[in-house]
Amino acid sequence: MPQDQPVTAIVDTIETAVADGPIAARDLMAAFGHAALAPTLAVPALLIVSPLSAIPLFSSFCGLAIFLIAIQGAFGRSHPWLPGFLQNRTVAAERISRAVAVLRRLAGWLDWATRQRLSFLVRRPMTQLLYLVCAAGAVLIPALELVPMSSTTIGAGVLLIAIGILARDGVFAVLGLCFLGLAAILPWLVVSRLAGALG
Repeated sequence: MPQDQPVTAIVDTIETAVADGPIAARDLMAAFGHAALAPTLAVPALLIVSPLSAIPLFSSFCGLAIFLIAIQGAFGRSHPWLPGFLQNRTVAAERISRAVAVLRRLAGWLDWATRQRLSFLVRRPMTQLLYLVCAAGAVLIPALELVPMSSTTIGAGVLLIAIGILARDGVFAVLGLCFLGLAAILPWLVVSRLAGALG
């Protein structure tokens, strides 16, 4: 996985994998081969940020994948594993292709913006702590799927952290933590506004 264009490389891999029709999680994992955890973690995060998040329960399945991958990273596992029911979940190729078109524009900007900065934040043991935070954020996705922007914000946070680890850019990791913190308070903001409107 190239460190100078990590997000574009991930999008390229997804695009190649969908060339033959409907794609399952196991197809994506096979396409990445024995990649490290960070690019594999970035895939479901990217998909949550994409228009695919509008599919009912899609964000929840991606959130579960993020949790399982991230918790393995927190405990030092180098290669990800997912249970069969997640690996077998498929998405139509045309849906993925439309999402890839959106993601490619985002990927170019993200790759352009990365630098090797504050790299001590994206090396062990800090990476294990970052994976643990991603796992904690992913736990919230199923519960917050009906709260506007919550799942997308968590996905963006996890994506930024994964990019930070891939590109050795601690600034992106810090930004990712900020997004996850914002996602944690979004439900309270929504409830407060509803309470104010009803009051």
